[in-house]
Amino acid sequence: MIYDYAGNKNKPINHSLRKKLYDLIGKRKNIMTDTTETKTDNPLVNALNDCKKAFIVTFFFSFCVNLLNLITPLYSLQVLDRVISSGSKDTLLMLSIIIIFIYISYTLLQIARSFTLIKIGEWLDQKISPKLFSHAVEAASQKPSMGAAQSIREFNTIKQFLTSSGINSLFDAPWSIIYIIVVFLIHPYLGWLTIFGALIIVFLAILNAYAVNSTLSGSSEMQLKGAYLADIATRNAETVQAMGMMKSVRNRWAETNSAALKMQSIASYRNGILSNTTRFFRSILQMGVTGIGAYIVITTGSQEMTVGNMIASSIIVGRALAPFDQLIEVWKQVTSAQKSYKKIKTSFDKEGSRPDGMTFPNPEGRLSVENVFFIPPTSRSKGEQKEYTLKGVNFTLDAGKSLAIIGPSGAGKSTLARILVGVWKPHSGHVRLDNADVFTWNRDDFGQHVGYLPQGIELFNGSIKENIARMHKDIDPEAVIEASKLAGAHELISHFPDGYDTDIGLGGSSLSGGQRQRVGLARAFYGNPKLVVLDEPNANLDDKGEAALVQAIQTAKTKKTSTIIISHRPSILAFVDMVMILQEGSIVAYGPREDILSRFNKNASAISQNKEK
Repeated sequence: MIYDYAGNKNKPINHSLRKKLYDLIGKRKNIMTDTTETKTDNPLVNALNDCKKAFIVTFFFSFCVNLLNLITPLYSLQVLDRVISSGSKDTLLMLSIIIIFIYISYTLLQIARSFTLIKIGEWLDQKISPKLFSHAVEAASQKPSMGAAQSIREFNTIKQFLTSSGINSLFDAPWSIIYIIVVFLIHPYLGWLTIFGALIIVFLAILNAYAVNSTLSGSSEMQLKGAYLADIATRNAETVQAMGMMKSVRNRWAETNSAALKMQSIASYRNGILSNTTRFFRSILQMGVTGIGAYIVITTGSQEMTVGNMIASSIIVGRALAPFDQLIEVWKQVTSAQKSYKKIKTSFDKEGSRPDGMTFPNPEGRLSVENVFFIPPTSRSKGEQKEYTLKGVNFTLDAGKSLAIIGPSGAGKSTLARILVGVWKPHSGHVRLDNADVFTWNRDDFGQHVGYLPQGIELFNGSIKENIARMHKDIDPEAVIEASKLAGAHELISHFPDGYDTDIGLGGSSLSGGQRQRVGLARAFYGNPKLVVLDEPNANLDDKGEAALVQAIQTAKTKKTSTIIISHRPSILAFVDMVMILQEGSIVAYGPREDILSRFNKNASAISQNKEK
């Protein structure tokens, strides 16, 4: 018997209401059972939450260290007021032995605090750095973003603050209040003088932060622009040299570098003045405490203050003002760490981390593209109303078949290639390899079945065999040679002095454009993939290289590897099974090669006849 939620018989259940109830029950269950920290999708936030207990331990060590800091003034007080007045050597010996043991404990606590922070840093690095690296690379594949190197630098700024003297200064700061209270107990005049000095130092710290931070921030931005410009110039060194652009590029970099240096110098001048002014006031205050203490001792004798109290108060005031003096440097570290934290957190929150995805059975290579519409990621992130780059793309490719995609520049060919290999997610529609969505496929598993050669070939620092083997640790030499032979690169590589162990230099700088193309092509065919997507694979190839490419396509057919080639060269059309013509993001023609070529030959002849008439 079916009942609705009101208990009425045979009435249809309100499924939307049931869903809301289940959601409410689920939330209530989570609230009741989850008493620990709430987990988010942000790895940085989760890792820092997990570190809270370790920081509590560090705070406890700081508590003990600061408590023992009071031993030095107490020792001075006892020696001056009791030992000297009594002349007891035994008392001096016992006090000295006690203070030595206390200082041993103090040193061990300092070491324990340092080791705890070091372990926190190591744990954070192991927990965050790999995820941050992967996230930065994934984000860069979607749209221009903070690169992996910059992300790691930002994370190191956070880690350096959390595991260095910066966090210790914050933990030590509350003790200034206790030290000031102790000074008040010694004498109110000294207490009020200490508060006055602390206020002046805090004011100078805030003034320093206001005067320096904005200038340093601008300097950092200009330095990043200069570094980026230098990197661009280095990667385009041939163009710069060939077209006489060195002077113009150098001047542009010099302007950026000069602006950064000017702002940095202004910030350094301001910081130097304010930092030294702060030290001057601190020295004057400590001297003032000693002077006022001496005056009280002289005028009142030992009724209000003893010599031991005077010396002890001078030491304690130094301890009390130290965190305020350090506030200037700590302020910089705090603001830098805060900015870096916001950048990384925003990157994780906005762009998110790509889900691990599903692992599917080994595919046969059948590809289906279902009504794919696509808007570039940069336009989506800015909320722009931009025309679709791909508009309702539909086609299927049987396993082991080859397809050539041709069309004018800007037709969306390279965009389609990125979507076919799951780098970009369609705005709507699906791309499936053997009925499995390529975007939701686990990347590590998917990569074993797919080869990809992008239009802009990027190789990694290392040997030729490492690049062909996709930087895997366990390299199969037979698979490397098989892939290089398939790409027609085996003979080429064998002629190098070190063969497959040849170091290709920074990003493949020791190889020519054609050689990089051959190595990239071999990398695409490594491991006998079931789907290979090649974007302009013959752009830098000579006749021999193009013949090797044609041979690779024909060999791939025998291995039942589905191959998609994007090319402007019509010569490649003679060796594929299917042809697609893409124009303004839409398919204008798709079918067997003979049908497409015959259709265009008829159109071409008709156009020529019309012109003759």
